[in-house]
Amino acid sequence: MRKTLVVEGAIEPLVRLRSINRDDLEDLRAWKNSAKDGFFFKGEINEMMQKAWFAAYHDRPDDYMFIVEHDKKKAGCMGFRLEKGRADVYNVIASPQGKGKGLMAAGMRLMCSYIATLHTKNIGCVVVKGNPAIEFYDRCGFWISGSAADRDIMTLNWDSFRPVKIDQVAEKDLGRKKRPRR
Repeated sequence: MRKTLVVEGAIEPLVRLRSINRDDLEDLRAWKNSAKDGFFFKGEINEMMQKAWFAAYHDRPDDYMFIVEHDKKKAGCMGFRLEKGRADVYNVIASPQGKGKGLMAAGMRLMCSYIATLHTKNIGCVVVKGNPAIEFYDRCGFWISGSAADRDIMTLNWDSFRPVKIDQVAEKDLGRKKRPRR
């Protein structure tokens, strides 16, 4: 059964991370569709595709997707997957009201601090080559550690990253029963 997490830390601007839920799906879909040039999948995500993704997400215990919240408003989303001792950051998207305020950078710092505290210090991401978000990742402490024809591989640089103390990680049972396998 998937639990919802709320992660808070000593960070300014004050943000918190909250696991996504069904009520967030339309926002996630709209944000991703408006930013599709920065992602490997360039197509339009429809409502059915979003629901299928969410159902599959619920079955992956090592996949975390958060809403970044500030003053009870959604600043954007970001997630990570744990694979072979590494955390792969993905789907970092600012909401229209969250852009340009430092909220997503604070959210990234909080999420990477959470990952390092509870999971692994081996944190990275794969970014579409030429994506302006590379500058964002650079400001957040990542560096380009490799590349391929269409992508840059970025790794969190612990010499420049300043982790924050995680004040609280709360888990709440969503009450969703796992579907039986057929």
